[in-house]
Amino acid sequence: MPDNAKYRVLCTRPLSGNLITEAGEQGIAIDVQDFIQIKPLINNDLLGDENMMRIFGHDTDTPLVFTSAHAVRVFTKYYLHQYATFYIIANPICCIDGNTKKLLQQKLPNNKILAEASYGKDLAAAIIALGNINEVHFFCGNQRRDELPRSLRDAGITVNEYVIYENIPTPTLVADEYDGILFFSPSAVKSYFSANRLPLKTVCFAIGRTTATLLREYTDNKIIMSPATGEDYMVKTAIFYFNNINCYE
Repeated sequence: MPDNAKYRVLCTRPLSGNLITEAGEQGIAIDVQDFIQIKPLINNDLLGDENMMRIFGHDTDTPLVFTSAHAVRVFTKYYLHQYATFYIIANPICCIDGNTKKLLQQKLPNNKILAEASYGKDLAAAIIALGNINEVHFFCGNQRRDELPRSLRDAGITVNEYVIYENIPTPTLVADEYDGILFFSPSAVKSYFSANRLPLKTVCFAIGRTTATLLREYTDNKIIMSPATGEDYMVKTAIFYFNNINCYE
């Protein structure tokens, strides 16, 4: 804990070291405890040359849709690299902004981003608004929300859905009291509250609308929502809050 720390914050997933350092310089000590484990899943539809060529080899126009950074990591690590084979795909991308977009730009820098938004429902609307999309490949986890695929299908767009990872709750009893807790997903909210009760003084920070909405089902404590979905925005939101705490009283 930094010597100058006035506040203690718990982050419910791994966080970049530079952001922990930045918060520490502002008097905020961040502890990290992962409440969700991501387990890659075998999707037989994506395994082997025949399947990869069938999906990507002759059709480079169908967009790839990602709504989480986890899906990006699993897809690029385990499916674009199979055994001794590296697959290079040219399909455009539609994605959630923030960390998901940043990771895609690192992993698939040559793939054009056609549409982006902060939430699945808004991303679906952006894809529909393009006006020329008839089919998408959607890579997701086993707890993905329904808004995006349902909206696309209602608009007549074929959604080829590939479940490639699993969210596994890893609830942990938190003995210490914190001034704030960072929640990056509804799954983390469920995992945390399955083992813990929130102290009255603890402020919850939510990555977005969906996480904030679920938090309200578990607690009456103050909930501060990040203005955008990147982890840097979450940390900066916490820093701003604690530096201006009197304005929130």
